[in-house]
Amino acid sequence: MRPIDKFSVENNEKISFDAGVFVMYYQPIIGLEGFALYQLLRVFPQQNGRLSDLLNQLDYGMNALELSIEKLSALKLMDIYDDHGRLTFVLHSHLTPEHFLSDPLYKQLLIDKIGQTAVDKLQLSNTFSGKNISKRFSDIYRVNDIQTPVEPSSQVTGSLDLAAFQAAMQQQGIQFSDETKDTLALYALSEKFGLDWYQLFKIAETTQNGDQSLNTANMSRRLITLNQKQPRLLDFSKAEQALIRTAKSERPESLLAQIKKRRFDGHPTQKEKQLLARLSRDGVADDIQNMLIIYFLEIRGYSNISDYIEEQANRWKKDQVTTAELAVKWLSTYQNKQADKAKKKPQSQAKVAPVGSKTPDWYDPAYKNETDAKQQAELERIKQETLKKMNGGD
Repeated sequence: MRPIDKFSVENNEKISFDAGVFVMYYQPIIGLEGFALYQLLRVFPQQNGRLSDLLNQLDYGMNALELSIEKLSALKLMDIYDDHGRLTFVLHSHLTPEHFLSDPLYKQLLIDKIGQTAVDKLQLSNTFSGKNISKRFSDIYRVNDIQTPVEPSSQVTGSLDLAAFQAAMQQQGIQFSDETKDTLALYALSEKFGLDWYQLFKIAETTQNGDQSLNTANMSRRLITLNQKQPRLLDFSKAEQALIRTAKSERPESLLAQIKKRRFDGHPTQKEKQLLARLSRDGVADDIQNMLIIYFLEIRGYSNISDYIEEQANRWKKDQVTTAELAVKWLSTYQNKQADKAKKKPQSQAKVAPVGSKTPDWYDPAYKNETDAKQQAELERIKQETLKKMNGGD
């Protein structure tokens, strides 16, 4: 978006608005800047203009404007249409307090901003005494094909059935690490990868922490890996295939113990065990941990895995090395680069010792000069003739 882009506002005269509800439920999530933008679009006089007109009214920068637009659209307060640089903002009414708090995602977003206690107070303010005797649609208008009434879904946004996900967690003994942050992450993963609650739970089962707590960082990396194009096993040499199979079949703690026993007749230290536990908490998959162990102990020849393993793990994370196959490719590329550097490195020339500072290789201390006077006279004659020719003589 650019300040010169044109925009128009639609539906602003048809929406219902309660300032109290908007301030208490939406403003903590979208912020004061988002609140100001929504209010301005509701009353914008010409219903069209340029983004620079909004900036002049709101008195904040382009980045803040774009972020506010994104937040309003994410909370379904506005739809955005881009027609070759001309923007259309279609405004929508906010939810009622009851509908807002019945949506698990919106409720968690609000808890994240103002805390559970404040949200509980808001719920109490919307609780009425007496029994709710309101009728549902299916109670009045019956459909012959439906034998039992269908329970209305409490979900307003997204495809994640959080209640079903939580029931599965309870059944399998999996706990939240941080309920608010984990819940928001689950909604984000469900939306990003197009997964329902069951598909997402199967990922959660295989990526949970050792203490059976949810690890959304692991889930995210696993989903990225599953959606990444992976090299085929047949593309690797037999030795590389064996390495990949080992990395995928062993637990990191077990592989570390095996290598240390075989190579050094030793055992993993407490610090090494803590390092592996930390990598697991950070979402590093088992096969990547195994490749790191092989890299440091087998290839680099270290006797222990040290803090450098975390540095290498972060490097692989940055390079999107998320599987054993990709790790083997990375190592192959790295070794080839190192070999090329070694070839290109200029060879240092041997230093020549100053004349007289080193005894020549041909020197023989046992040599005796046995030339007689006659031979010396002949050598002198040859020398004189050679000098005469060099000087241009006959």
